Amino acid sequence: MRGTHEDGGPPPGPGRGSPGSSPGPAASEFDAAFTATAASAGIRQVWELADPSLPRQIEPFSFLSAALLRQVTGDLALAAGQTLVDLGCGRGGPGLWAAQQAGTSLVGVDFSPVAVSQAAHRAALFGLRGRARFVIGDLASTGLPDGSADAAMSIDAFHFAADPDAAAAEALRILKPGRRLVLTNWQARTPGDTRLPGRSRIDWAQLLSGAGFAEIMTTARPEWHALWTRTYRIALELGDPGGDWLLRDLQDEARARLPLADLLLRVAVTATAPG
Repeated sequence: MRGTHEDGGPPPGPGRGSPGSSPGPAASEFDAAFTATAASAGIRQVWELADPSLPRQIEPFSFLSAALLRQVTGDLALAAGQTLVDLGCGRGGPGLWAAQQAGTSLVGVDFSPVAVSQAAHRAALFGLRGRARFVIGDLASTGLPDGSADAAMSIDAFHFAADPDAAAAEALRILKPGRRLVLTNWQARTPGDTRLPGRSRIDWAQLLSGAGFAEIMTTARPEWHALWTRTYRIALELGDPGGDWLLRDLQDEARARLPLADLLLRVAVTATAPG
């Protein structure tokens, strides 16, 4: 799971999913969280209970359901043999699954060296050895060539960018004309709602339009929101996390975020690079 912390507290754990305020966490913080993920039995249990239909090898680091991932993969409009770029790829599962389903190659980008290493090792689980590569890079500076992507996806990562406008411009730069970016995130139900922290108030359509994207569509489904809040409740129901600090982190976030959950929409946003 991928998220954020808003108060300068502990490093981001698997539940730091809903947007927070700038500055975002450092790569070293995510390194610690990704290192701990493989050993966290509590987090695996949470996800098995939250959405049993999600393929287990995905091991998400975000609030991702099978239905939301299918929506993202369909909206990418990929064809076999093309190249998908996963921006903020984390441990690689969602992008690897999408590339497997579409028959494409994959380039994953993340600022966490631990994530990049883990994702590279996990490619074989999806039959993508030799068709997937992972590189260390920033959302606003991927290091990829202009127009090298047939599609780009980003699962709950764009709110971590130090400069979201620059990240949107970078996504546009790497896309071929007429091709799509699909991102998931959260958006305020009421624009500019001051009860929410700053990055929860990002208007994704406005941000992407300002970067030069066209044909922007934002979709929110109640079941995506329900999966997010259900994950929190399941984590709390598991009780004492013992030495599993990732589960403890998710429980702490659940207590802080559930009171604000109804102020937010769980969204998937599709935007097209001008042709």
